[in-house]
Parts: sequence; C-alpha cells; structure tokens
Amino acid sequence: MKCLCLAVPKKMAEKIRKRLIDKNLMIEGVKVKRKKGYVYFPIKRSSIDIEECKICEEEFEEIKKRSYEDILKERGISIDSISIDFIGDIAIIRLRDEEKAEEVAKAIMEANKHVKTVFLDKGVKEDYRVRDIQFIAGERSTETIHTEYGIKMKVDVSKVYFSPRLAEERMRVTRQIDKNEVIIDMFAGVAPFSLIIAKFAKPKKVYAIDKNEFAVKYARENVKMNKVEEIIEVIRGDAKEVIEMLPKANHIIMNLPHKSFEFLPVAIKKGEILHYYEIVEREKLNERIEEIKKLAKEMGHKIEIKNVRKVGSYSPSKDKFGMELCVK
Repeated sequence: MKCLCLAVPKKMAEKIRKRLIDKNLMIEGVKVKRKKGYVYFPIKRSSIDIEECKICEEEFEEIKKRSYEDILKERGISIDSISIDFIGDIAIIRLRDEEKAEEVAKAIMEANKHVKTVFLDKGVKEDYRVRDIQFIAGERSTETIHTEYGIKMKVDVSKVYFSPRLAEERMRVTRQIDKNEVIIDMFAGVAPFSLIIAKFAKPKKVYAIDKNEFAVKYARENVKMNKVEEIIEVIRGDAKEVIEMLPKANHIIMNLPHKSFEFLPVAIKKGEILHYYEIVEREKLNERIEEIKKLAKEMGHKIEIKNVRKVGSYSPSKDKFGMELCVK
C-alpha cells in the first residue's frame, strides 16, 4: 500500500520513532521501510517539520495482525461477552465467562505486544469509584503511563479511576474552550480533562479538584510531567466546598456521572457553560433534563441545554449522557 511517510536519517531513526509514537502520528499495521541510509516511517499527516527529515510517499508492506479473537478461535475458546480498556501497558477486562479469564488474558497479550499486565474488572468500589481489580497475567504492576493526544498521564489503576474511552470526549470539550478562559474541573481524577485543555486550548487557568489523595498525587505529577504548572492548579478537597473559594469560570467540567446532579447548584452559581455528565435511565432522560431546568429556575437562572448525547453504555437500561448546560 502507498503511504505518506517521513524519511529519517538512520542515526536519528529511534529518537524520531519514539516522538511519532508519543504524538500518535504513525500509521499502524504497516512495516517500517529502510533504504539508502534512511528509515521511512508511515505517517498520518504531512504537517510534520523535522530538520534533516523529509516528507514523501512510499509503498509499504501491510502487517497481517492477529486479534485476540483470532487467537482464541484457533485454540477452540469461545467467549460470550467482553469489554477491554487499554490504559498504558495495562489491559483491564470485563468478562462474563470469568473462568476463561487466564486464556483470554494470554491471547490479549499475544495480540497486543505493548500490554504487560491484564486485570479482571470486578466492578467499582467506594466513594472514589476505584475499580476492584483482580490480577490475571503478566507483571504485577498497577501503575502505568497512558498517552492521549501526546499527553502523558501516570495512573495507578488500583487507586484511581481512569477511562481511556473518554479521549474523544475530552478533545471535543477542549475545542469549545477559547484562549485565556478560566476552567474548573470539579472531579479531576488524575487530570485528563485538565491536561488536554491546558495543552490544546491555552486557557488562562484550570482548577483541578479531587478529594482522592492518590488522584491528587498523580494529577500533580502529571501537571509537572507535561509542563503546565503555570496553567493548572491541583486542589485536594470536596468540590462543593472548594468551588466556593474559586473565581467564576467560563467552563466547568462535571464528570461524576453517579452524583453530578447533587453538585449542580454550586456549579450553576460559578459557571457559564457546564459540561455535565450523568448516568441516567434511557427512558428518564427527558425527565432529568426538565429537572435540571427547574432547579436552575428556582435559583433564578435560565439554562439552555445543548448537545445532549450518549457518551457510553452502563447497563441494559442505563447510559452515560453528556450535555452542555449554558447558564443565563
């Protein structure tokens, strides 16, 4: 197949390869090509400008990659239902046929060479919504570094909740934010929303709040690692109390889907646009929207609700919904 590529002098190849991978710029599923002192990396876009390197087009050989489903099928193993979250070099699976977890874990690691550890997700526990995980295969490590849009995030999957499935949602929100605006991230976790916003939207200030001491620890590490200390201030505490001490915000992120409605009154007082997430019975979504409008009216505000959308599934009857609440 013919691909756009970056021709890199051999002496620089490893350094450039890592940079392209970190920024998610390399096309997967094709073999890197080498000829005449250059290494040719297949790339996703032409707007890459690196000294001594040149953009061109080359024919590349496709890599026929086996999926974990292919491997299980070859071994005569069938599974009823599975979901997988890849967080850095860790895979977390939810599996109906738990007795097959070890075989599934081995197949996942064989098909995805970057995965070093596989855990079984036994559900969410405690107020911090931390996953209850069971080790299945690989290295016994719960800490990893996850990369999203070139942003590195250190996370311990046994101590904080992190969902890689919200990557596109985080960028979608970021695109709505203008330069020099003030942001409050009420339930920041390890600060994925805050980090993406700080790097790509260039706001004046982001206040990242969480009451989980481990989330705060990792959020502060991530802020330093991504060199956005001047933009993001990480605060440990209950969002209801902390937000009262903060200035008015142009945008407030409310990603606590089981309890967001409880925090709406304080958010309505402080924000212009609330990026609101809640897990709701599908049949009761319109009812919840009316309850939000009623609450705002009782507080002397009018709310315009935009972009109501499903951002994830939760159960046979419930979904996670996102929406923008514009406070007048």
